[in-house]
Order: sequence, then structure tokens, then C-alpha cells
Amino acid sequence: MILKILISSALILVVSCRNPQQKSKENISSTDTSSLNCYVYIKHLDTVILKTTNVNGSVTGTLVYNFYQKDKYMGTIQGQMNGELLLADFSFFSEGVKSVRQVAFKKHGKSFIEGYGDTEDINGKTAFKNTDSLSFKNSIVLREADCKK
Repeated sequence: MILKILISSALILVVSCRNPQQKSKENISSTDTSSLNCYVYIKHLDTVILKTTNVNGSVTGTLVYNFYQKDKYMGTIQGQMNGELLLADFSFFSEGVKSVRQVAFKKHGKSFIEGYGDTEDINGKTAFKNTDSLSFKNSIVLREADCKK
């Protein structure tokens, strides 16, 4: 009987003295489904950089269009992943005026392909008329890149 009490006490002591930092790391890793990813397009002197954080399908991040001898567009995105399709609002400033336009990127392996289609103005935001008819041919392909560079 005393042996059972000693073994039970020892088990309780071992379990209760478990490293609290280890316990919190396990909790974070099991509930945190966010990920930071970076994608880059470079052709001649043109670049596009997309940095995304995806938390359970809700995507936020930054997007930069830097085309040679054209205005640079840099801003934030906020949208949703629907299967392999990222639809997001791209908010940026151009010539001192805030603009919002919808962007679409289709996930293809470790890349994102930008989609194009007919647009319309809806309450000051440029949006696609029909996201089901977007074209991903002859588009910008952003390849996964190291976020530290």
C-alpha cells in the first residue's frame, strides 16, 4: 500500500513539475496556424513582392509593384484564401490619394500567379466583375522566396 502511494506521489510530482515553457510552446504550436510567406517576381528591371501572413485562411500582408519607369505602388492586402485562390483588397497611395483595388492570386505549387479580369468601381473600390472568369495566362508569376532577404 505504501509503495502504491509513493509511486502515485512520484507520478503526480513529475507531471506537475513539467517545464511551464514547454507546456506553453506546445499550446502555441497546436493553436497557432499562421505562417509568413514571401513571393517575388523579377524580370529585367520590374519587380513585384508579396508578403503574406495566413491565419486560418484570412490573409494579410504587403504588396509592392515596382515597374521600370512607372509609379511604384506599395501597400497592404487583406483578404481570404478560397481553396487555391487568394482574393484580397490592395490598399495603396498613388499621388497622395488612397486607392483600393481587388487583386487575385492563384496558388500553384510554391508560387502565386496573378489573375486579371474585367473590373468595375464599387463604392470607390476597383473590383473584379466576375471572379469566376479571371485569367491566369500571360500573368506575373511570383515565386516563393526567403523572407529575410
